[in-house]
Amino acid sequence: MLDNISLILLERVSLILVITYIIFQTYFIKRIFGKTLVAKNRVVLGIIGGFLGILGTVFGIKYNGAIVNYRDIGVILSGMIGGIPAGIIAAGISATFRVFMGGATAIPCFFGTLSAGIISGAISQYYGRQHFTFFRTLFYTTIIEIFHLTYVLVMVKPFSYAYDITFNILFPMVITNALGVSFLNYMIKNMEEKLELTAENTMNSIFVIMEKSLNAIEKGFNEESSKIIAETILNNTDFEAVAITDKEKILSHVGIGSDHHIAGMNIKTAATKKVINSGQGLKIVGKNGISCPVNDCPLFSAVIIPLTSLNDELIGTLKLYYSKKNEIKNSDIIFGKKLAQTLSLIISIAKMNEELKLATEEKLRELMSNLSPHFLFNTLNAIKYISKKEPEKINKFIDNISDLLRYTLYENNRFVLLKEEIEFTVNYLELMSLRYKDKLNYEIIYDKKEDNVLIPPFILQPLVENSIKHGMNEDKLLIKIKIENIDDYTKIIVEDNGKGFKKQNKKGKGLELIKNRLNSIYNNDYEFSIKNGLFGGTVIEIKFRNNIKVGEYV
Repeated sequence: MLDNISLILLERVSLILVITYIIFQTYFIKRIFGKTLVAKNRVVLGIIGGFLGILGTVFGIKYNGAIVNYRDIGVILSGMIGGIPAGIIAAGISATFRVFMGGATAIPCFFGTLSAGIISGAISQYYGRQHFTFFRTLFYTTIIEIFHLTYVLVMVKPFSYAYDITFNILFPMVITNALGVSFLNYMIKNMEEKLELTAENTMNSIFVIMEKSLNAIEKGFNEESSKIIAETILNNTDFEAVAITDKEKILSHVGIGSDHHIAGMNIKTAATKKVINSGQGLKIVGKNGISCPVNDCPLFSAVIIPLTSLNDELIGTLKLYYSKKNEIKNSDIIFGKKLAQTLSLIISIAKMNEELKLATEEKLRELMSNLSPHFLFNTLNAIKYISKKEPEKINKFIDNISDLLRYTLYENNRFVLLKEEIEFTVNYLELMSLRYKDKLNYEIIYDKKEDNVLIPPFILQPLVENSIKHGMNEDKLLIKIKIENIDDYTKIIVEDNGKGFKKQNKKGKGLELIKNRLNSIYNNDYEFSIKNGLFGGTVIEIKFRNNIKVGEYV
């Protein structure tokens, strides 16, 4: 009897393995989780674990009023991956379902399943996700299952009945749950590693392309630079042809089909025109979709992605092609989107630098031009470093760069809202935190009620940059920003715990520009000081009038 139960349960556990694999391969789940099963998805993990727990109960084997089951597989797995919250959610769902099924062991199994979620979640939060190797998972699950069955032994009466149930189902439940959780965890970790490897290869390719593109784009977004960019993409990817267009014509086409898809020609394909008109990417499979008038054109499938400026205006398109022997994969679409986003940033930087040359407020634009392609490249190199360990953060930092550059390029007002200036500075600090890893921290103190106070733009960021540039040392640098509005004056204090200010050193160019701008706006009705802090570091204080209100200045 014991052997039969064990074999039947193991057969049914294999079904759970297949179901779980299918669940985590679905497009919906991939969209939710991304590349790793991170903590922000604890609710979804808990629901999936609860669903697997229900299946483990339903497909269990009834024995003497009890159910020999593998319910704890989903619960323990959720706790291991998502910590205590995910473990409790999964346990709550599957344990409640078990109670409604009734039987002598319903209540003990409720507490046993709940304990499984809490214990596995606690181990995960204490030791971390990577702690669960195959054999450690086997060991922990065995202990949890023994603990689970202890509830049955203690709570079910009479004791002889509880003893019979416990020791007859102990081996089948321990072996099936332990092996099930261990194999599922091993399978999911392999899935994660493959996704991370794909992400790493994708980012490496993008950075090679980006480096070449930054050099090429200095000449402007034209046929010459587009050809260099397209050739770089072709040489660093598996695509068989790459094309770049503006809104009207082909700027470059390299690879197969380049004998008749020629730079300078007007855009003829309906698919590209559709992307330009809609601003949405498009996947094409088949020669009808390509709609090339040349009968023997080798182009068969493509991904067409729009290129946009920082204010979301269409610049052109990026087209990635395969011949009939290959097909467009989901990874190609993801790569294309990331690449198009990066190219859009690079093209926007080139346009921004060109516009900066034509700006009328020379000194303000000189300050803004400090945010150069070299700054972007250094920052993206830092993003590349973390892409191997924390790939889920990449999108966030690309968004930081986009917001930073958008504010830099399009903020032309003489005054801006305080909250906008703070948001701009936070974006800069987030990028610098990435670049300097755990050596940089910051704190911003101000009254949210003052969000709509008007101040000159690009005041805070140079002060912060000065602290980072001159204050960074071997220890962690902490930058404190305090903003106060008293009567008709705004007071800004930027303090750090860095190397301190040496009087013989000249003030940085950024600080001089701030003083000149304040002087031009307020004449002499402002204060500016820089000094060493009482316990080391540097303190910069600025005080100026804020009697201009929203609606009064245009």
